[in-house]
Amino acid sequence: MHFLGGVVMTAADYARPVRCGGELPSSGIQTLDRSMLLVELVASAGENGMTAAELEASSGFSIAAVYRMTQALRTLGLLRQVRNRGPFLLGHQLIVWGNAAAQGHYIKRAAREALRELVECFDDSFFLFVPDGYQVLCLDIQDGSDPCRSYATGIGSRIRHGVGQASLAILSHLPPGEYEQILSRNLTALQRNQGISWPEIEQAVAMCRRLGITGGVEGRAPPEFTGVASPVLDPSGQSVAAISCSLRRSKMNDSHYRALCDGLWHQTARIQQRLYGDPEE
Repeated sequence: MHFLGGVVMTAADYARPVRCGGELPSSGIQTLDRSMLLVELVASAGENGMTAAELEASSGFSIAAVYRMTQALRTLGLLRQVRNRGPFLLGHQLIVWGNAAAQGHYIKRAAREALRELVECFDDSFFLFVPDGYQVLCLDIQDGSDPCRSYATGIGSRIRHGVGQASLAILSHLPPGEYEQILSRNLTALQRNQGISWPEIEQAVAMCRRLGITGGVEGRAPPEFTGVASPVLDPSGQSVAAISCSLRRSKMNDSHYRALCDGLWHQTARIQQRLYGDPEE
């Protein structure tokens, strides 16, 4: 038994077709699920790895299926063998991916103190987001006395680029080609679900590039909440994260808005210094 996408799965679940809404999933999705089970089984075996026969027994797959999938996983670098017919071990490609994922850990560690200081100063809810393909991912949340949630309901929440303040802050400092690709992919859903248009996003992005702060695009935003966000930039000026706040609209007046902007500017600069050192060095 193990977890995949938050659902408890067993080997038997992988060995038979899984129905979803009365339809069989594509063979590609089934193959991916089953291949990931083999990777997880090898990972659970530690440094000893698992032989093909052991994978057959643990997964419930046929030995032919095990051989087919392990050879594909070897080609991708996700599994390896020290010798032919020896046990399968985790592949070196996972180390490369792990190093990339670790960047998120470093950003979270660098931002934790900044989020806590913002909470102490303003007593609002503050969030750390990082880019994640066509979405942004919430890595951390620090709450004041009245926790506020709009689009991100918790750590691990993903939000489509173009929705909310943090995604706009990150989007505003992505390379032009990536920016256009993301918007082209997301625009239909943004218009349908949030009533957000491309010109509105471009106007907000231009303002964020100029000011280093954004209130996002209103669209059909949750009416009781508002907030602002500021991007965290690498030395080349590209966004690696954003910190944002969420608070009730009744609390947001001109003086609170100006103070929030100053606080976010100050803290993003501190995070950038922790990650990359002083700009002049």
